[in-house]
Amino acid sequence: MKTHFKFMFIGAGSTSFTLRLISDILHEEDFILSGELRLVDIDPKALNDAYEAVSVMIKTAGRNFKVSKHIDFREAAPDIDFVFFTFVTGSYPSWRKDIEICTKHGILQSVGDTIGPGGIIRAVRNVPVVVEICRELEKAAPEAWAINYSNPEGALCLAIESYTNIKTFGLCHGTPDTVKMLAANVYKTDPENLKFSAAGVNHLTWITKLSIAGVDVYPQLKEKLIESGLAAKEPISYDLFNIYGLYPAPGDRHVGEFFPYFMKPQVLEEKNYEWKNIDFNLMDQWRSGSLNRIDALKKGEIGYKEIGTSGETATHFIRALATGKPVVEMCNVKNKGYIENVSDGMIVEIPSYVDEFGLHPQKIGKLPDAVAAKCECLGREYKLIVDGAVECDKNKILAAMMIDPLCSNCNYPEKLLDDLIEAYLPLLPEKWKK
Repeated sequence: MKTHFKFMFIGAGSTSFTLRLISDILHEEDFILSGELRLVDIDPKALNDAYEAVSVMIKTAGRNFKVSKHIDFREAAPDIDFVFFTFVTGSYPSWRKDIEICTKHGILQSVGDTIGPGGIIRAVRNVPVVVEICRELEKAAPEAWAINYSNPEGALCLAIESYTNIKTFGLCHGTPDTVKMLAANVYKTDPENLKFSAAGVNHLTWITKLSIAGVDVYPQLKEKLIESGLAAKEPISYDLFNIYGLYPAPGDRHVGEFFPYFMKPQVLEEKNYEWKNIDFNLMDQWRSGSLNRIDALKKGEIGYKEIGTSGETATHFIRALATGKPVVEMCNVKNKGYIENVSDGMIVEIPSYVDEFGLHPQKIGKLPDAVAAKCECLGREYKLIVDGAVECDKNKILAAMMIDPLCSNCNYPEKLLDDLIEAYLPLLPEKWKK
């Protein structure tokens, strides 16, 4: 059984993912016995901070891992087993710039990383990067697995699958976390007791089955949402449940962006939804907490145990590959008949068995027509975005904006796209500058 693994982290300076993912690895003491942690980031300060923090984590864990840092991903690529994508081109300030530009054009976004013009321009920046890295991996580490956490999840997974031969899938904790929340707060049971199935696209999955001890408890959900107060706390999700007949995940903050009606200024004012146009004061607070943990690690004030685990499921996948003990995880993969009424080739998020032979997505069957239509629309939008990003084709990106739900809140989508591209020309391939 393989017990020595080589990991590469693209965007290792991420305040959200790197430390927690590495902590997950360090907590797997029974099968990940040693390895290499190759940290990659083009921001020297962020990279050095991550390197110092991770070095302390390894020391406090007493584990046999070699840590290295790299500005150029090519140095870290040879013979890698797993690469984690946790980056955004332009880093955190680009997110704020995305929202500022979109807001000037009348589009409000509660997150702005998956759909809408914020998600589109993020894909335009990120897609060329993942394609370049995975093409290098084809030569340097052809058996590697690329595990994607970067957004927009569906677009980046589609880019890797369509333009490279590297094995890949995307992971997101949103759907499992929603089910855990339903278990604890709605059904009042241990999360282990509530079994589920779900399908859809990243940040808009739909729970199709819920059971406790083999008993279908989905018919109780509407009444329990009201009784528990969750219907009032997550009103958009509750409204969508009533309209579509399935409960969506992962909460109002994400799912509301897929339906432009919830993000109109008048509606936001009248309904007073919790998640309005993204509040960067709150984001700064979250980020500050992460930066403080990095600083505390560097000073030796805390160790890897204080970082805790991430709640992400990458190590579950690695464990299943290494040991052969199967697990089921929600994964973003290309549809190959798994959802019958969504076109093949589109990225969908569905339960997938994992064992020593790899990933085995489950067959879902048909989703309700209206739900399938939402999946289909986003899948086709992502196809346009990915091809446009790889080809540097503005018309394909503009066509994607024209079918994007949130972009319908903009008076002049072409002018918005021009402003977004102009803002990021230094970060885009040279062809965009011609």
